[in-house]
Amino acid sequence: MKIFFILLLVLLVSIPTALGIPLSDRTALKFTFPVSVEEHDFVVEVAGNMSVERFDFNADEKMIILKLESSIKDNILEMAIPKTLLGGELTFLLDDNEALTNIKQGSNVTFITVEFSGTGTHVLQVIGSTHLDFFEIRNELDYDTNDGYIDMIEVSPDQKSLIVTLFDPGDNGSLSITLPEHIITPFEDGTFVVLIDSEESDYILEGDMMTIPFDSHAEKIEIIGTHVVPEFAQVASIVLATSFIGLVIIKRYIRLGVSLVK
Repeated sequence: MKIFFILLLVLLVSIPTALGIPLSDRTALKFTFPVSVEEHDFVVEVAGNMSVERFDFNADEKMIILKLESSIKDNILEMAIPKTLLGGELTFLLDDNEALTNIKQGSNVTFITVEFSGTGTHVLQVIGSTHLDFFEIRNELDYDTNDGYIDMIEVSPDQKSLIVTLFDPGDNGSLSITLPEHIITPFEDGTFVVLIDSEESDYILEGDMMTIPFDSHAEKIEIIGTHVVPEFAQVASIVLATSFIGLVIIKRYIRLGVSLVK
């Protein structure tokens, strides 16, 4: 009988590892770090068998820096980083050396697992190639709202999505928006994925016109396709620069004409 209970105890201890339960479900060391950049709010989540003594985000360097303190030899750290906060090609440095990582890409979040050895203090740097990879596009789209207002509409080429920020939404709100293919393209079956505050939502699509209902709790609507034109921001910048140069030339021409008249 004693042998039976001993075997049962061993099985109970071994089952969580055998089932491959994520580290975040097996450890009490979980950390949530809010990041606010240029009126955009993000959350970076970290879990591991060590403590995070300090978290820093450097927007200019496109870098997250974690100061870690470990009391055991074998360490595992998991991170969930929003792609719009830090995206593109990621580099990981642990104590200035390249770190061993496992990366999985979600639709909006990059999931990272880092394994390393050694007790004491460690510094982990996560360096991206893109940051705040979205731009305002509201003036380029036809849209209308009922029982609510649009604060801004942004394009995120990295996430292949349009992000609509609502202001003062009502319980019976709706957004009707035209989705031209030169801005965003649907999936192969002609559909999109629509998220309201990160939760998948229903919509009606008639031609290139999409209607999305929302309630008073809604803050952000994200429309995800297979491709968002990344060159749009560059083209917009070139047009703006060309317009400015043309304006300067016209002003100089006018001044020259005035001088000749005199």
